[in-house]
Amino acid sequence: MTKLVAIVGATGLQGSSVLKSLHATGKYKLRALSRNPDGNQAASLKAKYSGVEWVPANLDDTASLRKAFQGANTVFGVTQFFQKDIMERVEHGDVDAEYNQGKNIVDAAIAAGVDSIVLSSIDSMKQLSHGKYPGVLHFEGKHKVEEYLTSLSDKVKGYFVYLGFYMENFVDFSRISPEDNKTIEFTVPLKPTTKLPLVDTANDTGPVVAYVLEHPEECLGTVVEVSGGYYEAQDMAKAFTEVTGKPSRYVQIPYDSIGSDELGQMFKGQDEFGYYGGRTEFIERNKEIKHTFTTPTSFWKNRGWTGPSTK
Repeated sequence: MTKLVAIVGATGLQGSSVLKSLHATGKYKLRALSRNPDGNQAASLKAKYSGVEWVPANLDDTASLRKAFQGANTVFGVTQFFQKDIMERVEHGDVDAEYNQGKNIVDAAIAAGVDSIVLSSIDSMKQLSHGKYPGVLHFEGKHKVEEYLTSLSDKVKGYFVYLGFYMENFVDFSRISPEDNKTIEFTVPLKPTTKLPLVDTANDTGPVVAYVLEHPEECLGTVVEVSGGYYEAQDMAKAFTEVTGKPSRYVQIPYDSIGSDELGQMFKGQDEFGYYGGRTEFIERNKEIKHTFTTPTSFWKNRGWTGPSTK
């Protein structure tokens, strides 16, 4: 019997990557969840991927999730801290806003009789830093959902994928140098030599989730990191110049210059304790996945981006 996979956040970077990869296998029935399944983003994906069922669902509405999960064998679950409604709740003191949405996914999946959940999670920076940096809420919320799911292993199987540092962030961290109005600067609150397990979210997530589904016994209850390996933070600038021929440089900016204690703690923690806590075992394991992970050079080639707008 063909298994049905329900994909939360199907129009987002992670969800759409999972949709693309699972659709390409031809092995699954797919149900895509979105707050707005009739919107432009969904319409674009519907045109690319035929035969996918699209349904409305809201992560704050457990009933809508339970309905969307009915008949599904597996759920891909993902939450997004950096969205307006979550950020507003956090600003008003609800530090568990993202966790509560993730908990709703787990509770609804169990209520609907789903067999397994593949959850997009991440390490707790509080744990990695031995309590030094407890305030990275977009890490802590996801990890707390993971712990909740793990505690219910008698009711639903849990699988966990940990995405690396988004290469897409470097586009957001870019500017035209105020010194010569020509050089592209990548301004990041990290030491230039800090090693990051980089990931191209849109292209690398789906193949890893597909691997997890195809190797359920191997991956059950374990963490599968989504990255091909470590690169120095400054390598993204070097690769940009290599690909585009445009002058660029990496600029380390102060932690407090980004105006967010939460992000400041994250960058400090990554400098001091490493992303993934410096784990390297995943690099060899991920070579077994039939996927060529994106490198800084291939990211810029695929992206076709040549720098921030000068307007």
